[in-house]
Amino acid sequence: MIVLVAAGWTIWEHNRDPMVVLDKKPGTIIPIVDSTLISRFLSEEREYRHIKLSTENIDTIEAFISLPLIRYMPTMPVIIVLGGLEIGIHNFRYISEPGNNVIVIYQYPYKTDQWRNNYVITQVPIVRRKILEVPAQIISLVEWIRIQSWADTSRINISGYSFGAFFAPAVYHLDNIKEQYLAPGVIAYGGVDSYQLLMTNMKKTILPLKMLASWFVSTSLHPIEPALHLPQMNNEFLIINGNMDDQIPMECWQELHQLVPEPKTIIILEEGHMHPRKPELTLKLVNLSKKWLRDKRVINP
Repeated sequence: MIVLVAAGWTIWEHNRDPMVVLDKKPGTIIPIVDSTLISRFLSEEREYRHIKLSTENIDTIEAFISLPLIRYMPTMPVIIVLGGLEIGIHNFRYISEPGNNVIVIYQYPYKTDQWRNNYVITQVPIVRRKILEVPAQIISLVEWIRIQSWADTSRINISGYSFGAFFAPAVYHLDNIKEQYLAPGVIAYGGVDSYQLLMTNMKKTILPLKMLASWFVSTSLHPIEPALHLPQMNNEFLIINGNMDDQIPMECWQELHQLVPEPKTIIILEEGHMHPRKPELTLKLVNLSKKWLRDKRVINP
């Protein structure tokens, strides 16, 4: 009986329209936190804002915003950064020479320290709900950005790195449906096949438990699976991967490359996976992204 239920659930999840799950209407969006400070993370003093946006139907949206103190034009391009799990205002230190652009770092709605303070099993449905709300949160954040006086609404882009690259395809697919027309984006250190990615990264788990956990999590999060959304992205992308990556198997990132429609630019680095302990690699990825976005006139010099 358990096997039949599991098989039925898997078939149902794999056959339903993922956008029915992901296309959530936020309702009224109200800023509840908007604090500002002037600081110097690298070579340039900038204005930094911490915002929280309350919504009616999805969880509170949180982000950090970096703006130039001296603005040479009334509106500026906006880069929304989807980074790794441990992301926050400190990540601005990796973005050298941001120029006359607005940088927005999106904060995921579920912080990893919450795992440590709760029973993991009780958190599974909460984590699932919050992860599946991420694309709707980002699209809602874009809607809020569009009405800000400093935003060039024709040049708002999404740049996803590592964990963030997992969400970028669904965000661009949802953007196509809503006809918001995001600018060309970046997908760095992403891959497809959630089951295989989970199997690869649960290195200390015994095989039967690893297979069960990978099946359960990948099925629970199937609506966000990148392979479902990559062919539906109607835009231009820079795709970056490392050929020594021990977290994203080669077959997973190679299939991602194949599924992304043209036009696309693919860069394969002689590197492993990006990590906070590898600041040089992070800076390299940021610089590659900035150069490509500038060449495409998505951002200002």
